[in-house]
Amino acid sequence: MIQVFYDLHIHSALSPCAGDDMTPNDIVGMAVLNGLDMIAVTDHNTLANAGSVVKAAQSLPENTLIVLPGIEISTVEEVHVICLFSDLESAHKFESELTPFYSVISNRKDIFGNQILYDENDHPTGEMERMLIAPASISFDDLYHLADKFGGAFIPAHIDRDSFSVISNLGFLPPHLDIHTIEVSPRGVENGFVTQHAGTYAGKKMVFSSDAHQLWAINERENFLLLPERTSNAAVDFLR
Repeated sequence: MIQVFYDLHIHSALSPCAGDDMTPNDIVGMAVLNGLDMIAVTDHNTLANAGSVVKAAQSLPENTLIVLPGIEISTVEEVHVICLFSDLESAHKFESELTPFYSVISNRKDIFGNQILYDENDHPTGEMERMLIAPASISFDDLYHLADKFGGAFIPAHIDRDSFSVISNLGFLPPHLDIHTIEVSPRGVENGFVTQHAGTYAGKKMVFSSDAHQLWAINERENFLLLPERTSNAAVDFLR
């Protein structure tokens, strides 16, 4: 088995709450500087910058950094879920069926922030107009089944938080769904959530990603997955 050091929850400048310097190459560069082997770009309710981050990493020497395309989706219950895919094709097929559930409310960048689209060379190509932080109209259960349909890893985000988490908003992790992996935030780790709830989530895999909205917040070389090989397929299979 191989140790693969990761950060699977990173926002680009497309997320309105993220810094404008969260460009594809800056994200990739910081991840490499921090010694990571694998990252995921997970903007709110969109894949639109994921391809640019994937391409930015492909300009590096082979296998320097693996980028998983992903989305942080806010369900109709306002539960945040990370959905990760092994390749862009699967991710885009997933999003094509998710798109009808997206909110059509326009962003107020004077209130919520910019939503900047970048190409793989960090050139701005426009801004997304719909409000990305608005919840989608898909339920937690239906999102699980949609991610599963396209081979995605379904990871309830920052379950230790008192807002926008499956525990705060639903009260429990639905036992009828075969969820294998959950995410604990850095603050949750610091506050002892893992130890305190070891029995509750026995048998679940826990990942500890940054939810970075600024470059300085991206994980350093600390948390790792034990995988049979250092590939995107191995990572998603493990998390599923």
